[in-house]
Amino acid sequence: MNSFTLDNSINSRTDLGLRITQPPVIPMSNRLVDSIAVDGREGSLTILRGWEDVKFNMKAALLGGNQHRRFREILPMILTTKTVSFSDDPDVYYNVKHVQAGTLERRMYSLYEFSLTFVCSPFRYIQNTMPVTMTSSGTVTNIGTVYSLPKIVVFGTGSRTLTINGKPIILNILSGSLTLDSELKTCYFGNVAQNQNMQGDFPVFEVGSNNIVLGSGISKIEVEGRWRHI
Repeated sequence: MNSFTLDNSINSRTDLGLRITQPPVIPMSNRLVDSIAVDGREGSLTILRGWEDVKFNMKAALLGGNQHRRFREILPMILTTKTVSFSDDPDVYYNVKHVQAGTLERRMYSLYEFSLTFVCSPFRYIQNTMPVTMTSSGTVTNIGTVYSLPKIVVFGTGSRTLTINGKPIILNILSGSLTLDSELKTCYFGNVAQNQNMQGDFPVFEVGSNNIVLGSGISKIEVEGRWRHI
C-alpha cells in the first residue's frame, strides 16, 4: 500500500505529499449480537441487532520542508472526508463517519509523522457502480455479498405504488418525484422531508435478483444500489 484516496479524488501521495509509514489493518464487519438465556430452551435466544462500525489506525509522514504549515493545510481535507479507499484494494471504498488525527511528531531531520484513526460504516462499498434507470417492471441484481440499502428516485404524480420483492410502498407524489433513501430512512423531495407521503418499509435489496414492479402512473425510477461487501 502506497497511498489512500479521499472522496474519490484526493490522493494522499500525489495531492497531499504523504507517505504511509504504517498501513492500516482493516477488520472484517462484525454483527452486534445479544444472547439471552431462556429457561427450558436448548441454547440461548440470539437477537441480531445490527453491525459494528469498522475502526482502524494508520500512520503517515510528511517529507521535505514546511511540514507544520503543510500539516495545517491538508488536515481539514482528511478530517472532513466522506469516503476513503486504499491503493492495495482499489475496487472498494469505505464510508467515513469520523477521523481523528494525532500530533505531528518529528522522527528524523526532515521527516514528521502523525497517526490517523478512521471510524467507518460496517461494509466495503463497490467502486464505480452506475445507477440503474427502469421505465418498466423488472429486476435489479445486487452484485455485492450482503444486503444493500439503496436510494431510489420515483417519478410520477399522485398516489402511486412501487413494489419491491413483493412489499408495496405507497407514495403520494406531489411535485413530479420522490426520493427514498433507505440508508437515511428518509423520503424527500429536494431538501424537504416527505416521510408523511410514504407508506411502507424502506426498500432493501437482497443479494442476487430483486423484483421491482412499477405501479400505474410511475413513469420511471432511478436506482442507486450502493452494492457492498462484508
